[in-house]
Amino acid sequence: MSRQLWLIRHAKSSWDDPSLSDKQRPLAERGHKAAQLMASHYASQFSQLDLVHFSPALRAQQTCEYWLEQRSQYLKDSEVEVDLQSSCENSLYTFRWADLLVHIQALPNQVNKVALVGHNPAFEDLVHYLTGEDLIKFPTASLAVIEADLDWQNWGELSGYLRLFDTPKKLAARL
Repeated sequence: MSRQLWLIRHAKSSWDDPSLSDKQRPLAERGHKAAQLMASHYASQFSQLDLVHFSPALRAQQTCEYWLEQRSQYLKDSEVEVDLQSSCENSLYTFRWADLLVHIQALPNQVNKVALVGHNPAFEDLVHYLTGEDLIKFPTASLAVIEADLDWQNWGELSGYLRLFDTPKKLAARL
C-alpha cells in the first residue's frame, strides 16, 4: 500500500514584536499571502488526505488553517465529503528530522495520506534522509510530498521518493 507524506513548512513569520516567544510568533503579511497561494493551488490534492498534524507554534497553526480552509472550500464546491482528522502535536515543534521520523513511524497504518505542518531545518533534512534528494533550500510555505510503498513504521533512510516539491515563488511564476 502506497503511503504519501506531505511536509508543509510554515509560512513566513513576523518578527515585529520582540517580546513574543518563538512559539507565539504569528504569520507576517507575506506569510499570509504565500500560505493562501499554496493552499489554494493544492486544495484538490490536499482534500484527499486522511490526517493532518501541525506544530503548536502559532505560525504553523495559522499556516495549517489556510490549508484546512481551502480544503473545506474545495470540498464544498465539489460536493464530495472526505473525512480528515487534524490535531496539534507537541512533537512537531522540533527542528530535528529524527524527531519527525519517530512521529511518522508511530502513525496508524489505517491512514495512507498524511500532512505535517512544521519547521525547518527538520523538513529539509527529513526529505534528504527519506529520499536522498538534496533540496538545498526548503523556503517558508513550501510543500514536499514523499511517497513510499511501506507501512509507516518501516519508513527510514532512502525508503521513499520525492513526488513533488514546490515553493510559493515557483508557483507564482507558473501562474
